Amino acid sequence: MTQLALPDADLAWIEGSREHRFRSSARAALRVCAAPAVAIPGAVFLLVVLACFLGPALFHIQSPNSGTITDSLKPVGAPGHPLGTNPIGNDELSRLLFGGRVSIIVGIGATAISLTVGSLLGMSACYFGGFYEKVIMRLFDTLLAFPSLILAMTIADYLGPALQNTILAISMFGISQFGRLAWSQTLRVRSRDFVVAPRADGAPGRRIIGGHILPNVIPPLLGLALFHVGTAMMMEAGLSYLGLGIAQPNPSWGNMISDGQQYLYNAPRLVIMPCIALIITVVSLNLMADAIQRKQETRA
Repeated sequence: MTQLALPDADLAWIEGSREHRFRSSARAALRVCAAPAVAIPGAVFLLVVLACFLGPALFHIQSPNSGTITDSLKPVGAPGHPLGTNPIGNDELSRLLFGGRVSIIVGIGATAISLTVGSLLGMSACYFGGFYEKVIMRLFDTLLAFPSLILAMTIADYLGPALQNTILAISMFGISQFGRLAWSQTLRVRSRDFVVAPRADGAPGRRIIGGHILPNVIPPLLGLALFHVGTAMMMEAGLSYLGLGIAQPNPSWGNMISDGQQYLYNAPRLVIMPCIALIITVVSLNLMADAIQRKQETRA
């Protein structure tokens, strides 16, 4: 097939248009983030992240596994233990912060893998089409056919309870969601001039996908990613609760809830506090995702 060589002036216009779209997207993203519906839950989530990752160092909080049995089940407000201790004497505030760190890492890590793999497969399938597109879309259909929690439990049980295994197991169920969204958004823009022109000039597919398609696909993907982080954290809690996620003695909000349930009548705080922390974090992420999606729908 003969390639169509475009004049230098037209190529310069295309590159300038791409830079303009990048700047416009950046300004639009800043406006969305400044909206109260996004900024308020975003500030709550940021506060949780800062507390979990910087709190132990700033306030010299002890290790989550440094307690002794003599300090077992100390009440809230006990000297040196603002939130009390658990049945084996570990500081509950320390375990809450370090457990939140693990839960957030799992949520963000699993989402990053799902977003990267799914969006690349979805965009490339729509761009190149043909047999490759059919294979990728049937792969997405196959992943969607499995219940997400059952699939994650199966993979986690096979790989064993560990941080990296939990991230990998949870990431599998999000690939098809990101992939289908990336495919539909690529379908929407692939016939636009800023995609057709460089393609006609013989630009490589990776350059067109990365430089012209991706900037127009990112905004809806980011909205889904925020929602997916919260969902992944809930799945991690479920897996850890069942003993398939983060293994003891490493804390996570899920295994803290599991360990505390047998003391629900004597020390309900052992279950209530990680539940509250998980709910606050997930709700703030969901509110951000919902507000961003509404803003995008309004702009569209």
